Amino acid sequence: MKHFLKRFPPGADRFAGVKTQPASDGSPILTDALAYMECEVVSRMECSDHWVVYSTVNAGRVSKPESLTAVHHRKLGNSY
Repeated sequence: MKHFLKRFPPGADRFAGVKTQPASDGSPILTDALAYMECEVVSRMECSDHWVVYSTVNAGRVSKPESLTAVHHRKLGNSY
């Protein structure tokens, strides 16, 4: 998770150096992920410097059901 918190330059491969495997739809699944969802974007809305993406979940899996999960959240909207 920490890898994806850093800033990337425009056009950079955000998955470079990260172990992945392809999902049935071709999207990357993090090899060490506890679970994943394959989604199709239904619509998106630009909101200032972010996008809100609405998606339909088409498939998914809990890869390691015995593992503990965690939730990542920010205390403030402008910093991690």
